[in-house]
Amino acid sequence: MTEGAKNGRGPAEGERAQKAPAAKKEKPDKCEQCGKPLGRVKWYYRNNGYYCTSRCWKEFRSKQTEAAQKAEAAPKA
Repeated sequence: MTEGAKNGRGPAEGERAQKAPAAKKEKPDKCEQCGKPLGRVKWYYRNNGYYCTSRCWKEFRSKQTEAAQKAEAAPKA
């Protein structure tokens, strides 16, 4: 037992420091569509992705839908 636990005050300072901090998800530094660096203030977040503008997000979304449509059509052929 540690000294803090013996006194009924909870875990000692050393035990608190050993606990791992919660994993924090970092913001990526580039746009997922065009690869431009994302500015400190200006970025656009949609559907778990970071983009430089809403236009890049719309282009990314349209490419995703096109790929899904091609995937659906391929097994039928």
